[in-house]
Amino acid sequence: MSNLPYVEESFGILTDDELYLDCILVKPANASDSDLRVLRVWVPRYPLTKTSVITCARQEVQSYGSDGTIAHLVFDLRGTGDSEGLPGNVDFDMDLHAIQEWAKERFGRINFGFLGFPESDYGRVNMWPLRVGAVMESYYYHAAGDNLTPPTILYLGSYGNFSRRDDILCTKLADQGYEVYGLDPLRYLLHASVTHRLTPDDLRQDFHSLVQMLPSKPIIIGRPLAAGLALLWGTSVVDNRGVIAIGLAQSGFHPGHIFQNNNPYNFMLSRLVSQISPHPVAFMQHIGHKLGGKEDELDKLFQNSKEPRLLEKTDKLTSKFLIGLVHWIEKNQ
Repeated sequence: MSNLPYVEESFGILTDDELYLDCILVKPANASDSDLRVLRVWVPRYPLTKTSVITCARQEVQSYGSDGTIAHLVFDLRGTGDSEGLPGNVDFDMDLHAIQEWAKERFGRINFGFLGFPESDYGRVNMWPLRVGAVMESYYYHAAGDNLTPPTILYLGSYGNFSRRDDILCTKLADQGYEVYGLDPLRYLLHASVTHRLTPDDLRQDFHSLVQMLPSKPIIIGRPLAAGLALLWGTSVVDNRGVIAIGLAQSGFHPGHIFQNNNPYNFMLSRLVSQISPHPVAFMQHIGHKLGGKEDELDKLFQNSKEPRLLEKTDKLTSKFLIGLVHWIEKNQ
């Protein structure tokens, strides 16, 4: 008999065009359907299958224990893995609609959401090994122009939600001549913490391994929650060219099932940001965004960092504004 705090249920969901999607529901071991309050669906990035995110689902459900109220669903897109459908059929919106309708029928009124989206208009998805048990999805956007050695940007989306908006921003950066590699940090972090909770040294070592696979040392951009990871990776001075941290940062290290944070000083960014020097660092508060950052936190990080440094505010994160920050980093290297 399994002592795991979760159980897995395998089944198929039928789409409106009569294709079966292969699914696994991961839910707390002691929870009935009526006990569940939240359902999160991990959307694989085409052409990957559900095997790329099953670890994420298990880690998240396990973190709440056998009496939790949050379940996670993983599935194969049509024409991938064990789902039906022919290769080249990319009508994935129909897949997402089928899953949403299934959730309504089975659970009724439940807090429901997709983690990610299936296909980029421009980026290409890759899976990179970092170390035993740790892999990283990379969304690659090829630099426009004829520069034989274009600069590299490493773009970290919000935890669990590398969105279509992120896809657009990465495309705009690539249009300006940058080789852009986008990441959903939560997918990486959940894989990386399977065997043990992560320390700052673990994260730096993974970043060092990642940089070996990039064409050049990157400028790191971190969106809310991932801003903290971007700043910590920036302390690996030989591996980067500067950091742009947007929105909430410190709270990104709160999840106790991922980070070894029993000692509050392990991930205290106010003690770490000075180590980014001599590379430039820019802090940005996204006003009006629910994760856009607190003025006092960003001001403290700014005060504890070293020159060259910048503190900015904006109520609208446009590609033009973001490219301006990248140019500031390049100018102050």
